[in-house]
Order: sequence, then C-alpha cells, then structure tokens
Amino acid sequence: MKLPREYQVGALMACAAFFTLAGYEFIRSPATVLFKNAYGAENLPLVMAAMPIVVFSGVALYGWILSHLGPRRTLLVTSLGSGLLIFACYLGVLSGSKMITPILFLTKELYIVLLIEQYWSYINSSLSSNTAKKLNGPITGIAGLGAVVGGKLVGVTAQPLGTESMLLIAALLLIPAAFVSNMTYRRYGEPEAPSVSDDAKPHYMGWQLFRQNKTLASLLVIVLATQVVAAVLDFKFQTLLTSEFVGQTDSETAFQGNFWGNVNLVSLTLQFVGAPLLLSFVALRWVHLMLPLVHITAITIAIIEPTVFTVGMAFLLFKAFDYSIFRAAKEVLYIPLGFDARYRAKEVIDVFCYRTGKGGSSLLIVLAQKAGLAMNNYYLAIGFAVTALWLVLVFPLTSKKNEEVTEPQ
Repeated sequence: MKLPREYQVGALMACAAFFTLAGYEFIRSPATVLFKNAYGAENLPLVMAAMPIVVFSGVALYGWILSHLGPRRTLLVTSLGSGLLIFACYLGVLSGSKMITPILFLTKELYIVLLIEQYWSYINSSLSSNTAKKLNGPITGIAGLGAVVGGKLVGVTAQPLGTESMLLIAALLLIPAAFVSNMTYRRYGEPEAPSVSDDAKPHYMGWQLFRQNKTLASLLVIVLATQVVAAVLDFKFQTLLTSEFVGQTDSETAFQGNFWGNVNLVSLTLQFVGAPLLLSFVALRWVHLMLPLVHITAITIAIIEPTVFTVGMAFLLFKAFDYSIFRAAKEVLYIPLGFDARYRAKEVIDVFCYRTGKGGSSLLIVLAQKAGLAMNNYYLAIGFAVTALWLVLVFPLTSKKNEEVTEPQ
C-alpha cells in the first residue's frame, strides 16, 4: 500500500537529515577537541562569543539566496557549500594550522542548524498539524538514528583513524543528504512563496514578523534562554573533561563520540515513543511546561555534586530532550503560519537565536573572566536561573489565546 503524500515527504526529509546528522557527529567532537588542544578549554567562551556575528551573516546570506533561488536550490547550495567548507577546514587541519580550528568550530555550529531547519521548513509546509503530531517524533527519530550511528562510529574509529580523518567523513556525508533533499523537492514541489510588490517585500530575515505574531516572539525568547542553558552546561562539562583527559586527544575524541552517541540513543527513544505519545495525548502547553521542570531537577543534582557524571547527565538530558520532545512540540507551532514565518522567521529563531543564545552568553562570560571572576564556579548556577526563567516564559507561549492562534481550525 502506497504511503500518503505527507508520510512520503516526512520519510524522505528524515532520510536527508539522517545523513546530515550522522556527518555532524564526525565534526562535532573533533572540532571541539582540536580547538581545545590549540587554545585551551578556557577559551571556548571566547570563540563562542563570535557566534552571533557568524550566524547573523549566515542567516542573512541564506535569506538573500532564498529570495533569489527559492527553497529547493537554496537548500542544495547551502548543503554542498557546507561540505566544501568542511573539506577546506580538513585540509587546513592537515597542514597543521592552529588558526583553522576556530573557523572549523564556528562552521560546525552554523551549518548543522542551517540545514536541519531548512528540512523542517519544508516538512512544516507539507504536513497538517494533526499529521505532524503523529509524525514529528518518528521524523526526528529517523534523523536521530543517523546521529546515533555517527556518534558510535566516531567512538570506535577516532583512535585508529585519527581525529583529523573524522572531518573528511563529515564533508562526504553531505553529498547523499543534498541528493535526497533535492530529490524530495523535485518530486513533491516547492511551497509557493507569497507574491508581493517590490515595495512590500519583507526583509530577507523577516524581522517584522515578530511584531505581528506573538507565537514567533515567544519562541524567539524561549530559544535564546534554552541555548544559554546549553552553553553553560557545555562549558562546565568540557572543563571537567579537559582535566580528565590531559594529553589524550584521540581518547577524549572517542569518549565524546560515545557520549554524543548515548545522547542520540536517548533522543531516539524519546523521538519514537515519548514525543508521539505526549503530543497525541497531552495538551501542547503541558508538554512545553514539563521540559524546564525536568532540567531544573537535573541541574539541581549537578549543583549538589558537580562531577563528570552528574554534569554530563544534566547535559545529556538537556540535549536529548532538545533533539526530541522540544523539537517536535516546537515545530507544531509553525505549521499554521505563512511561508515567510516558516522559511524566514524560523531561520532567525532556530538558527540565529539558537546560536546567538550561546554566543551572547559566551561574550558575557568572557567579559566576566577578564574582570577576574572564575566563571567555572558559576556555570551551574547560571543554568539553574535561566532554566527557571524558561519555565516562566512558557506561560505566554502556551496561553489559551496563543494556542487558538497556532492550532488548526
């Protein structure tokens, strides 16, 4: 029996994301380890502080390409362009350049969200809200399976092949991702962009949409808050790992590969089981409220006893829920919105703000370090405070009024 069109689109775009996320695992840990070896873990906030400028430029360029080439060709160009950029960084690392490591680090932070959010823009343009509540979990699950496979492969290949070789694999895996996503667009067509006069054309990044739509404005602030939490948990975890693996580059790369493999394994369970059940049987507002409560509990445990295990567990839970239930619940909110909200405002929220939350908090941390504060002692407390703020911010997003706006009639 032939699958309905919506299911076919979801399956194919999930396959494209499978290759992309598998490749991302081959760059995520190596890029971090190579940067730490070159400049030290204490300088991670410094390189992350450059993220807002890099991501703003990337999203602005994306918006310009989208206006000139349309969604299909924009995804193709950004997919293949990302692969070429990673390959160039690989060559730079092989040449022994230290300066290439911050470029590699920033590249891996930008390209993955830019591509994944384009997949979701197309999915959100092709699925109804009711179908999305059933499929968003499995779609993230298929994609997440790629991340599990990639992370586990890094864990077993980093030592025999070397950290640098992981980057070449990351670049190569973007080729099948580009092929599948482009084929999906060609087979099922592009969403139609609104026809407007030149005078009425929106800014490439669609900033005016946030004044017009409270759901978008609420999502923007929440994503900023969540990524501050992600940043401080990451910094604390990386600091602890640096002390644990002194002078053991490939061993740390393997450990981090296994860690991310475990993150993705937990995500996979939540994507295939947790997200479909919660979104089908629990009101959307309660799903969004549950998430910060889980993280407040995990961070509290880490504050009481800050070890690699407790901090790692808090970070693991954050990323696992971010990749699964939070992703699935968040994407439902975009579906009833227009083309510009799904293709422009979404990129601002889920690419620019997603990374700017990390970058902005990193800049503040750098400034505090320059002032003499030992910020490593405050990372968990900051994470707790911002997670509590996230809990408060969920209420306007999930109010009755906003739910009526975002739910289909």
